[in-house]
Amino acid sequence: MDELHDPLRHLLFRLASRFRSGILRCNWRSLSLPTLRDFPRGACGDASLLLAKYLQVQRCGLAHYVLGGRAGLPHAWLQLHGFVVDITADQFDDQVAGVIVSADSSWHCSFHGKIHSPADFCLYDRETVFKLTHAYRQISSHLDS
Repeated sequence: MDELHDPLRHLLFRLASRFRSGILRCNWRSLSLPTLRDFPRGACGDASLLLAKYLQVQRCGLAHYVLGGRAGLPHAWLQLHGFVVDITADQFDDQVAGVIVSADSSWHCSFHGKIHSPADFCLYDRETVFKLTHAYRQISSHLDS
């Protein structure tokens, strides 16, 4: 099936866009998660983990956390059901899309990414789980129905 007509791709894009909008509505000065204060810059790791939680809650399945780099710059995104799902790509000068959901992203291939782990922040240490859970709740309160 053509990627542009794939209902799963459209669902993931809609959910990712909704979550990104929720992040942008938050007051980050009240959070103990400094990585999101200059969103999307420098936020790809935590934003990907938070998005993965949201997608899991929305019954899309467990995503994989992908970590890559190019020219000394790291970048993280999700892989889910064969799709790249990225809500922070526009932190880079050569990317204008705020949300990318694609089965074949040549831009992401330039980072030589490798699946790092299941994208589940509940598997991390207690302090990280606490901070990400707090951020997730804050973002969730800003999601449109």
